[in-house]
Amino acid sequence: MASLLLAISPLLQIATAAYSPAITTYQGPAPPHITETHGPIRASYAHPNQATSSLTGIPSYTVTSASSYSIAYTNSTSPATPTATGNGTLPACKKIQYDFPAGQGGNATRAAAVAEAYQYAWNAYRQYAFGKDELLPLNRSYIQDWYGWGVTIVDGIDTAIVMNLTDIVEEQLAYIQTIDFTTTPYGPVEIFDTSIRYLGGLLSSHDLLKSGLFPNSYNQDQVNALLSQAVTLANKIAYGFDTTTGIASTNVNFTSNTPIQGTYTVGNITYNSTNTASAGTFLLDWLRLSDLTGNDTYRQLVERGESYLVNPNPAPAYPGLVGTQFDVDSGRLLSFDGGWHSGVDSFLEYLLKSYQYEQTPSTTQYKNFWLQAVQSTVENIALHPYNFPDLTFISELDVNGTITQTMDDYSCFAGGNFLLGCKFLDMPELCDLGVAAADGCHQTYNTTLTGLGPLYWGWYNSSNEQYDPLEDNDAAARKFAAEYGYFIEYQDETWADFPESIESWFYAYRITGDPRWAEYVWEVFLAINETARNDVAFTHVNNVNMPFGGSQSNALDSFFFAEVLKYIYLTFADPNVVNLEQFVFNTESHPLLVQCGIGDIDDNSGGNATGAPSHNVRRKFEHAVK
Repeated sequence: MASLLLAISPLLQIATAAYSPAITTYQGPAPPHITETHGPIRASYAHPNQATSSLTGIPSYTVTSASSYSIAYTNSTSPATPTATGNGTLPACKKIQYDFPAGQGGNATRAAAVAEAYQYAWNAYRQYAFGKDELLPLNRSYIQDWYGWGVTIVDGIDTAIVMNLTDIVEEQLAYIQTIDFTTTPYGPVEIFDTSIRYLGGLLSSHDLLKSGLFPNSYNQDQVNALLSQAVTLANKIAYGFDTTTGIASTNVNFTSNTPIQGTYTVGNITYNSTNTASAGTFLLDWLRLSDLTGNDTYRQLVERGESYLVNPNPAPAYPGLVGTQFDVDSGRLLSFDGGWHSGVDSFLEYLLKSYQYEQTPSTTQYKNFWLQAVQSTVENIALHPYNFPDLTFISELDVNGTITQTMDDYSCFAGGNFLLGCKFLDMPELCDLGVAAADGCHQTYNTTLTGLGPLYWGWYNSSNEQYDPLEDNDAAARKFAAEYGYFIEYQDETWADFPESIESWFYAYRITGDPRWAEYVWEVFLAINETARNDVAFTHVNNVNMPFGGSQSNALDSFFFAEVLKYIYLTFADPNVVNLEQFVFNTESHPLLVQCGIGDIDDNSGGNATGAPSHNVRRKFEHAVK
């Protein structure tokens, strides 16, 4: 890796000339707003099938040893020859979505309102922060918190493509071509977010525009630059995999091309460590990059480190539910705080989704490990609060592996993940679990004064006791829990552009066809407009259980464009727009083409659909977005 870690094309020299687009104003209809805060609405968790207490057909689990991979590292003096990754004839795609009758399942009026919200926020970003990372919507300024490459543009472009906002996409494509991903003045580069936001955004936009499902009259040099820019960026952050085990470091020094380790202390010993979600959320994006470029080294890089995560030593408290920290030097598991929460969440998410993307011996092993985690969830941490036998929350564990009776909003992606597994793996009992989990998260939105959910909540167990003795004696928490089944953790009352619950309701609607899930999404969109929208763009909400959110915070995350607005829009778009049988979403809601064949969509050996779309495919899409 002296000159280059991977056997890939030379680094591109990207022009960095200033780019200043003209400001345009959207002339379409404004979204409907609620006009006052109505308070809690109704119980939301009753459904015909409760979460199952056991699963059937869980396979025995084995994993390929990490030593089976061989990759050229730091002392290499010449690139290795890339290995082609063509798939030959792709298999038929798996049926996942509900069979909506032709012309039904969408709501054009609501979809247009969501597109207006994107344009409203984009116009503010363009005016006050174009080319910078993120808009500060209270003081009409910006922040360079993601290396100055314009994360809002790269993270948000695929949503604009899906919404058919062609003028905005043209601006974004023109800017992306100018980014120099080889350098940044803003310190070490954190690999996890850089991969899911930047790399995922580039690959997704490339896949959408090359799929033939979306209008693509754009400058083709700029469209092709999406992939070449992804390669340039991946070649830099790939230096973070240059560790003893191949588990990625937390950061990379872009000047010296060296990994920078995070640390974790157990007792008196401090380890070089990486958070499990950070280390385990590369599979989907990097497998796709490998297939698009024909370079198997990208695949080998991420699978080498992944082998330690899915073969944990020591064993976690419950099979599959690994904790949040792994030793980068030895590959050992350092903590036992398992669950589906922040720190573990997207690692588990990608185990199933990589198998949906393509079925290989490696991804089959990942799927089997995911099933072990789901089985442990059903048996141990899918819990019902005191006096609420129909309400299901998924507890996290503490560092010793003890159930805490607490859950964060990040865990709310799990309902959609279970539902996806239900359909893709033909395991109906997983749909019961997915619906129960999604309903549980809706309860935390549906019962606050704003209709938005908090970051973190707890509940009392079947004996009416809490893990934290302070909360065991908190009279206010007990009264709220007696009414709604949970209490909001102190200082975690914020709504900070959280997409995870919306994500699960989107999956629930597309998979079950039950219209109540679409209504849940719409209620949240109205609540966002009521409490998070200001006269500039959108903001964070400081307290979801105060009238109108109490106050707003000066932040607008790139994932508001990438995730929140995309999942809401797709709930109301024609169900064939980004069909779950054709695309798999990365953890930042960037859809990537699944390695399966549907007509002329992604049906060539490399998985890169570059041919002109058929007349019927284009007409179908254009009808869907009208």
